[in-house]
Amino acid sequence: MKKNRALQLGALAIAIVVMGFTLIPTQQKAKHKRSEKKPNVLFILADDLGINATHCYGSKVVESPNIDKLYDEGMHFTNGYSNDPTCAPSRASIMSGQYVPRHKVYRVADRYKNKPNTLHNMKYLPPPVNKVKGAGVGMNLDRITIAEALKANGYVTAAYGKWHLGHGKLGVRHQGFDHGFEMTGHYTLKTDPKQNYPTDKSLYSSDLVTDSIIKFMRNSVKAGEPFFAYVPYYLVHKPLEPKPEYLAYFKKKYEGSDEVGPKEIKVLAMIKSLDENVGQLMAALKELGIDDNTIVIFASDNGHYKTESNIFNQPYRGVKGQTYEGGIRVPYIFRWNNHIKPKSESTEPIIHVDIYPTILGLTKSKPAKDYILDGEDLSPILYGKATKTKRDALVWEYTNYARYNIKRHSFASEWVNVIQMDGFKMTEVIESGDYYLYNLNNDPYETKEVSAEYPKEIAKLKARLEQWKKETGYQAPVPNPDYAPTK
Repeated sequence: MKKNRALQLGALAIAIVVMGFTLIPTQQKAKHKRSEKKPNVLFILADDLGINATHCYGSKVVESPNIDKLYDEGMHFTNGYSNDPTCAPSRASIMSGQYVPRHKVYRVADRYKNKPNTLHNMKYLPPPVNKVKGAGVGMNLDRITIAEALKANGYVTAAYGKWHLGHGKLGVRHQGFDHGFEMTGHYTLKTDPKQNYPTDKSLYSSDLVTDSIIKFMRNSVKAGEPFFAYVPYYLVHKPLEPKPEYLAYFKKKYEGSDEVGPKEIKVLAMIKSLDENVGQLMAALKELGIDDNTIVIFASDNGHYKTESNIFNQPYRGVKGQTYEGGIRVPYIFRWNNHIKPKSESTEPIIHVDIYPTILGLTKSKPAKDYILDGEDLSPILYGKATKTKRDALVWEYTNYARYNIKRHSFASEWVNVIQMDGFKMTEVIESGDYYLYNLNNDPYETKEVSAEYPKEIAKLKARLEQWKKETGYQAPVPNPDYAPTK
């Protein structure tokens, strides 16, 4: 299944040698010298962390001093987006550098198939969740991951934490990572491949992830190998299981407060653990003497889930599982000492697929030949040489049908395609064929639908969306043979 990838990476190796670089085979990488001064990459991905879930991004109740320090030491983006309002599709876009129609990881699962009420009220069927023959649900092995691209450029790679793109033959060790395994849960750990760790409350998974990454970085430095460390924490995904000491702290702090609900107090405690782990990683970089030669990236996979007052997505509308701004806006921080200006800010809209080409750009690594990357290298913006990207639009395809409400005759979520262009955000609703529009230029919180006021913009956005569909191999809706709408 890796034949095409092997050919592509082989061609890449030849190209790199021709251009004067040396490709280090996996078995020889221990002999690699740091004479080229390749920068290391530490990519920290939080899980379900909303745009307002850190102090530095505006929250008055969150305590995140280590993330705040990272924010001050680099460039942050105020209009950063996930590729999807849920986990698996967004992670596939990050790892593959491609939009959803290309990598085909449309959803976590086809849950609507086991929900008769939802299935019978769907006019159309979305493309099925991606399945790989003999390996189950996940991302195809013919996608060249960012880890594989960096390996072809002399990097040693590791991933510990939430992979969410397939188990077994589709796990991290088969997708370009030299070291690592998937780990989900907070106290009740689930690992793939299976690891021998306690499943009681003696071990918190994010601490194990952090310790594993620090050990990997230490070994890489000792061996003289530039590294790519991918750190996809399970924090702050449900279940809400904070450490007892942090829970007690926030309970006391907000006792009797109407500002923060009981669930939100638990989330605050979990964010504190995430922040603590980020601080430990940053301290390790200094201890290892590689702080100035390590690119640090911090982001989240999608917007925050619903809580009592949705304080972690404020002031934006929507939550995880929705394509309103609150469901897809996420924090982005890039830090590289002496290269990226401290306390710098960009208002340019960016999206997950930009991370892959940006890492290649910052590390001066070559992409695999003939492999399509949908994102844009942000390094000119990070270096202060540009303020805008070259693209004209961002696009989302969200195909998750869920929870049909008989009384309201509506789904909790359904198939929509969304395009943002020139500050206008248009949504195509597949079931009804309707389009609605928000002008984010003067209404970033999506309070007023304005399609009737901007017919020319609607026409322009429709045409550009159709162009995107053709470019990416979008699969059109097909009639649902089980459609039997509730009267």
